[in-house]
Amino acid sequence: MDKTILVAGMDNTIQSFYLKGKKNFSVQMPSEILALQRMDTNRAERAQNILIALKSGEIRIYNGKNIIDKLQTDDICCGMIFGVFGREEGCLVVNMKGGGLQAKIL
Repeated sequence: MDKTILVAGMDNTIQSFYLKGKKNFSVQMPSEILALQRMDTNRAERAQNILIALKSGEIRIYNGKNIIDKLQTDDICCGMIFGVFGREEGCLVVNMKGGGLQAKIL
């Protein structure tokens, strides 16, 4: 992110550190973390969120340590990217373990 580094730990936690190394916060997840993705939603407001894909098939959206929303998928996520897809500015494309591909438009 801008002035922080986010780390997904093997103990199912997301930890945030300032660039100088001081710990900012830590958030415990309910299942294994499979993927992290930065989500820049509005260029005018510079809102920066983080997308976290879990092994339970859930994708969580966080702003800092506060949860904003949860998305439930049918399959396990292998990878995801947020950005421009065609003409759509805010689009989340998710690659599934079973070979599927999902596109969610903001």
